[in-house]
This record gives sequence, C-alpha cells and structure tokens, in this order.
Amino acid sequence: MKKIVLLVVALAVCVGCAKLSGPPPMPVYLIAVDTLRADALSCYGGKHPTPALDRFAQQAVLFEHCLAPSSWTVPSMASLMTGLYPFHHGTTKALQEYGRVLSQQTLNNGYTTLAEAMKEAGYRTYGISANGHLAEKYGFAQGFDEYVVHEFTPRQAVAGSWAGLLPRLTGEQRFGQAVFAFLFFFDPHHPYMPQQPYIDAYDPDWRKQLEVLPSHDLGNLQRDGFFEKHKAVVPHLRAAYDSEVTALDAYLGELLPTLPGYHDALVIVTADHGESFDEHGVMVHGNNVYEPETHIPLMIKLPQGRLAGTRIAAPVSLVDVMPTILAAVKSPKRPKSDGVSLLPLLVGQAGERAVYSAIDLPWARQRAMLRWPFKTVLIDEKTVQLFDLSQDPTEGKDLAAAHPQAKAWAEQLRAATNNEVRFPPRVISGEIPDHLKKKLRELGYVH
Repeated sequence: MKKIVLLVVALAVCVGCAKLSGPPPMPVYLIAVDTLRADALSCYGGKHPTPALDRFAQQAVLFEHCLAPSSWTVPSMASLMTGLYPFHHGTTKALQEYGRVLSQQTLNNGYTTLAEAMKEAGYRTYGISANGHLAEKYGFAQGFDEYVVHEFTPRQAVAGSWAGLLPRLTGEQRFGQAVFAFLFFFDPHHPYMPQQPYIDAYDPDWRKQLEVLPSHDLGNLQRDGFFEKHKAVVPHLRAAYDSEVTALDAYLGELLPTLPGYHDALVIVTADHGESFDEHGVMVHGNNVYEPETHIPLMIKLPQGRLAGTRIAAPVSLVDVMPTILAAVKSPKRPKSDGVSLLPLLVGQAGERAVYSAIDLPWARQRAMLRWPFKTVLIDEKTVQLFDLSQDPTEGKDLAAAHPQAKAWAEQLRAATNNEVRFPPRVISGEIPDHLKKKLRELGYVH
C-alpha cells in the first residue's frame, strides 16, 4: 500500500512539473476607464503628465483615432462586449439619478459576449466593474466565471477586489490555466473628486472657484442650463477632472507590472467614451457624437512587447476589440461582429474603412462616420455636417455645403447605421420619482 501511495504522489509531482515546464497560455487583460477622453493623456497630446500610461504606450501599439461607439456608457460597453454597434445590439437607453440606476435596457443573452467566447477558448474569465450600469442584472456578466460590480465607486473599490483576486490568478497562470480579466474603473467620471497633490498643482484656486456649484450632479446642472450662465467654472472643473486622471494613472502604474504573466500577455487599455468641457456648448457626456465625447484612447500591448511604440493613424472602434482578442487567442468561436481584428492592421495589411458612433436619447439623436480624416455627423436625420479632423480637430468648420463627397458620405452613414437589432433588449425598471417622470415627459422619454 505504501508503494502505491508513493507512486500516486510521484505521478502528481510529475504532472505538476509538466505544467510548469511548458509555456503557459497567453493571459489577456482588458482595462477600460470610464469618461476618459483621449487628450487627457499626455501620450495623446494632453497637457498634464500621465507617466504610467505613457510608459505603457511605449510598450504597446497606440491607435491615434479610436471612435467610441457612443458617447455614454451603456451602449459603448455593450459594443465592447459584443463587437456590435449600438444600432445592432439595441442596448442604448438607461435612466439614472443621483448615482442610482432607475431604469435600463438589458443586453440580450442571445448575443455571444467576449467573456463567453473566451470561456469557449479555454479561459477562466473574471470581471470587476466600478460602474453600476454594468451590473449582472443588466446582462453584462454573461460568460464571466466570477463578476463583481461596485456601484459607481472610485478606483479603491476595484483595487480591493483585484487585490483579493490576484493570488488566484497568479496561481492559475503559473499552472497553465489561461486567464482573462476585465477591469472597469469609474474614475474620472463626474462629479470629479479633486485629487491631491495634483489638483493644487493644476489649479491652486480650485476650492474657491468650485464653491459656485449648487450641486455635484453635473449632469442635472448641464440639463438645467447652469453652465450657460457660469462658464468661468469650466476650467476649474477640467482641472479637477485632470487630477482624477493623473491619480488613476498613478494607480495603473502600480497595477500593470503586477498583472500575472505581463510580459507574455495581451493587455488592452481603452475607455467607454470621453467628456465635454463646454466644447459645442455642452458639459459632461451623452450629448452628441463630437470628438470630446467620442475620441478615446486605445492601446494594445502584444506579448513580448512586439511592435512596441508603434502608432497607427487609421480609424478604429471599440467593436474591433472583441475580434482582435479572439483572433489573438485563436478562438474556435468567432461570433458575427461589426468590428474587425486589428492584427492585420498592425503589419499594414488592412485597407481603408469607416467606423461609426451613435447616440439615441430624447435630447440627442445623432450618428457619425469617421473615414479619416473626414467625419460626417447626422443630427436628427436632417442636418448633415462634415469636418476634416486633420485640419479642424475641434470640429468648428462645417464643410458639408462645399465638399463634393458630403452627400454620398451622408447616405453611406444613413445606410450603415439603420437599426437592425436581432435580439431586442428588455427593460428593468425601479420606481421613478414623480418629479423625474414630469421631466421625462417633457423630453418625450415617457408618455
């Protein structure tokens, strides 16, 4: 009996040695930041330093012109998780007040999500989100083995959950288990909590200047017209926002090197949408499809740092992330996608293409098409605008009346963005306060 026991132990040790001796599967880490406009990062031309993400950009491929599928969280993150544009997945509406989701469309489980496809490819899947819009009941947990949501909380909540998960991921990766982890940070979403020591450096007078705000709900202040009368406060809000970006950057500088198997991993850093600071006369996001709200960072670090430091000018979209990851892991399941794998683009094999963005809310019905450098914008199905972003990055000079291609591009935009939703979403609603029902009726949101 003793010999049999010793033989079993020896076999177990040998199996463990075999797992340790071969190269582990490529880990995949997808890190998304809420409300991060591209020009908030110094590697995208931002005026304040973000040294951690600058270092990451030097190890990665940086896409200079990534267009968010929408200018707010729910449709953009549904696009990230399905590879479909909002006009194809249909998850485009939610209602929130004072940090509480009152009503939201739910991502239909008829769609195959990125996490589900990664499970089929043999990966253990983990998700941590600091945004309540991505709660399990709204369909965003599909395919995750473990999924944690913190309701609209700063980076410390995600950091705590990640710290608890890290030892397990390290062990799984070491013993040959493929791992996929998705982290979604809520910073620097408004109300912009000024972060020291950065805020004092960016705006020494910030305390006095921000006293004018009657509320921290900047979305309601925007809708009530507050910023039209108090434009002087805008630069101070931008300084607070930038301080949050820099503070998150500092944390990412600690996080990124500790990702298990980082050197051999596929690591993606991106955002769901950007943020307006009185560009085009609006604040925060969910207003339009102009660059401040839709131009987002996208950086992809390949295993062993291949093609490190490469910058690509061709337009890309969040819908490209899912097919890129599945191509990189050689997934046997490649669901139908509006996006394409970006791997051929990295070696110059991709041709010209257009990418799209859309918002469909009572106060904002707009669509956009980016065929670099030209961006076509369609407002309420009637007004067509055309901008040359290479010459006019602030979208101040409308070329639609004079450019010979404007009409054809507008028709291409209309045709490409027709609502064709295969699996319609359902709606989960709580009790909506009377004052909000009145406001929604005025906007045409409810009847």
